[in-house]
This record gives sequence, structure tokens and C-alpha cells, in this order.
Amino acid sequence: MWRSEPVAPADSFYQVRPECTDVPKTRFKIKAGKTLSERKWRAAFNAEGQLDIGKTLSRIHRGGIHPSIRGEVWEFLLGCYDPKSTYEEREQIRLRRR
Repeated sequence: MWRSEPVAPADSFYQVRPECTDVPKTRFKIKAGKTLSERKWRAAFNAEGQLDIGKTLSRIHRGGIHPSIRGEVWEFLLGCYDPKSTYEEREQIRLRRR
């Protein structure tokens, strides 16, 4: 399961550019059990598909986003979708983008 896996530092996944080597290390630590999981993400939507953004942001702030849902979550964080949009409205937006 996700929590039992050892957590590697974020900078171990990407090569650091030489001009950025003097940047201080992040103080952000992933907290086991606090991550926005897929289950909690799905539970944050009401029956019409509107997102409870307050609870979601709080969870993200406390523990980050599970990698399996990161892309979907960022669509809301970047403003691609309004949290008050319904499932149907988001599907229409997806179809227009194609």
C-alpha cells in the first residue's frame, strides 16, 4: 500500500539544473495517512459532481496528492474546471478541448 512504501525526496526524481544547485531544500514532508487519496478525492464530490474545494485544499496542504490522481486534481487547481461544475459540464469542456 502507499503508506508502507519508503518515501524518496522529491529531488531524487528529477535532475537538478546546475544553476539551481544553491536553492535550499524543501521543508515539505509527505505525511503518511494525510495524503489526498483516490478514495478521499472521489468522496469530495457531491451527487452532481461538484467539488468541495475547501476540504480538498486542506487535505492537499497537509499531505500532498497521491500520484494516481495528481493530473485530475491539478485540472481543478489550475482552473481548468470550476469546483462548482458538474460531471456533465466537465465532459462538455473535455469534448470542446479535443
